Amino acid sequence: MKPSDINLLDPVTQEDPFACYEALLARAPVYFMPEINAYMVSSHAAIRHVVTQPAIWSIDFRAHPDAQLIKTPRARALLESEGFPRDTKLTTDPPAHTAYRAAVSKAFMPARVAAQKDFIADVVDALVAQLRQREGCEFMRDFAWTLPMRVVTRLLGVPAEDADRIKHWSDVWVEPLAYGLSEERELYVAQEEIALQKYLVAHMEAKLATPGEDILTELANAKMADGSPMPLAEKVGLAEHLIVGGHETATSALGSGMMILAQRPDIAAALRADPSRVERFVEEVLRLESPSAGFFRVAVQDAELEGVHIPAGSMVHLRFAAANRDASVFARPAELDLDRPNPRAHLAFSYGVHTCLGAPYARLELQVAFRALVQALDDIALDPSEPPPSHIPGLSLRTLKALHIRYLAR
Repeated sequence: MKPSDINLLDPVTQEDPFACYEALLARAPVYFMPEINAYMVSSHAAIRHVVTQPAIWSIDFRAHPDAQLIKTPRARALLESEGFPRDTKLTTDPPAHTAYRAAVSKAFMPARVAAQKDFIADVVDALVAQLRQREGCEFMRDFAWTLPMRVVTRLLGVPAEDADRIKHWSDVWVEPLAYGLSEERELYVAQEEIALQKYLVAHMEAKLATPGEDILTELANAKMADGSPMPLAEKVGLAEHLIVGGHETATSALGSGMMILAQRPDIAAALRADPSRVERFVEEVLRLESPSAGFFRVAVQDAELEGVHIPAGSMVHLRFAAANRDASVFARPAELDLDRPNPRAHLAFSYGVHTCLGAPYARLELQVAFRALVQALDDIALDPSEPPPSHIPGLSLRTLKALHIRYLAR
């Protein structure tokens, strides 16, 4: 396969991109891909370099014409007139990024994460108990999105019964990451994002009167580095980012991990026999399936990657999913190896100053969930009466549409 044959906007390629990654890594680890008007960066070393040099490779590409997720003027005008323009502020560079990250970092401190373990275990136990009453399920609906959304609502400090609405808003929010939405669909996305923003504003206002130990309370009282109140639009943007990031990775990895268990009974048996191996299983799922497949940066100045000259102002697409199968870092990269000596060397949560804030929660949810699932369910297999699992089309994210499985309760 030649790099020029690869188009990552093709839904067929997105469904099974691994041969493309292998070709890029072998023949063109930095390659200009005209379909996305960006340099595709696939090698582990090059991506590590980019994410640790924000002065050269900026994550703040909002002004770049190719980077606007909401592209149609009517949809953008609607957001500006009735809500807030999409601007998460976590996609900024230091030193500004440091202040925004600090505004929400308390919720992600090790002690706060550890304090949620019992809650997560209780949610997992309740969901597993429901699964055991049947001999099959649609796992994405019945488990994979429910657990992370229960955690997200708890961390935000909003009612658990709002999880369905928030999940809907989050799903709509990420639609532009697939690229190529119609104007009509972009207008719908903007309308739903405005509804989410109004929901968040109302809850932040309530938190000023009745504070809690939660993210929306911290955002309601957030200050800038100079001590002035953080603008409301920026608080809302941070909250939107945390909602999406707080469930997308965990949901995707839960589905991917269960799909692997349904296809690999030997792996399920190994985890049952030694639950301590679940942690390595989780890291291999994150590496092999990479829920956040790739995101963009912009070159602030003329630069070079892997011998390729990249002019200032050019977009680069960091393909984390390809780097996580880089044979120079991972022996037998296509294999799930529970004894891999460098299980956390993957870039599923990026690296450096923009490492995913929610990574500790995602890891905790995945570890607790898979320990419980393999002990509760036996003979896990794909449901032969349903279509084979497939993924939601998109350039940046990799999530199963549905996962129909059969099993026996242990």
